[in-house]
Amino acid sequence: MVVAPSRNVMVVVDPTPQSAAALQYALSHALVQRDKLILLHIENPISWKSTISTFLRRPSLSSPTSPNSIPEGASDTDTDFLDQMKRSCEIAQPKIDVRVEKTDMDGRDKANIILSKSKALGIDLIIIGQKRSLSSAILG
Repeated sequence: MVVAPSRNVMVVVDPTPQSAAALQYALSHALVQRDKLILLHIENPISWKSTISTFLRRPSLSSPTSPNSIPEGASDTDTDFLDQMKRSCEIAQPKIDVRVEKTDMDGRDKANIILSKSKALGIDLIIIGQKRSLSSAILG
């Protein structure tokens, strides 16, 4: 019996529907039993979204020792969606090794970060979600 070698498959993830669709594709079509799945999240600390969300954040009414409380300066959205994605992967494909990698943009463009990370981690397959407009989806 011939056993296929394991592969390193990377899915670039963020809290968007396109990223969720890319992950779903990877789980249902791209991964086989011995593969390793790496969820890559590229953080942009100077993003206007994080600036606005920090500005609009209101103090919590719960006590500081509450298990759901978030330390000052920490972002719960990043850890929440990454944890949820990792758990979903482990449920859908329990025999697949799932790892989360986070990196900052540090003034570089996203494509170069993805390529350099994939070289460093020995990635065999990269899956990235794509945002499509209705007209391009219809016209192909």
